[in-house]
Amino acid sequence: MTSITVQRPVVIKAIVTEAFKRLYIADIEDAIKRVDAIMQQIDVQARRFELERQVTPQTRAVRQQLDLERSRQEATRMELQARLREAQDLELNSEYTQGTIEGTVSVSVGDNLFDKISRTEILVKDGIILEIREASASLLITPSGG
Repeated sequence: MTSITVQRPVVIKAIVTEAFKRLYIADIEDAIKRVDAIMQQIDVQARRFELERQVTPQTRAVRQQLDLERSRQEATRMELQARLREAQDLELNSEYTQGTIEGTVSVSVGDNLFDKISRTEILVKDGIILEIREASASLLITPSGG
C-alpha cells in the first residue's frame, strides 16, 4: 500500500457581516428560549412533587434528578448568555471561528505527514467559501529553547 486517506480537523472561519451577526444572535436567542422552556417544565414537575404529601425514596430520587437537570440547564443558559454578549460585540469584517469539521486527506509514502495533516481552515463569507488555508508544518513547529 503506497497511500491511504486519513481524517484531519478543518477549522471553519466566517467573515463577520451584518447578516452573519444577525443570524448568529437569533440562533443563540432561540437556544436560550428553548432552555427557558425546559426549565419551566422542570419547575412545573418539581411543584407537582411538592404538592404530593407522600415522600418516598423514589420521589426523593426524582426530585434530585429534577434539581440536577435544572442546574445543568442553568449552566447552559449562562454559557449561551455569554456567547450572546460575545456575538453582539463581534466586529464587522473580522474573522470568527465557527467550529471544526472533519476532512480527509490522502497521504503517500514519502509525504511529510505533518504538512499533510497540519491546520487547515476554510474562510467563508455569508456561506460562500472565499479561501482555503493550509498552514505549513514548519510554521506550527517551533524549536524548543535549550
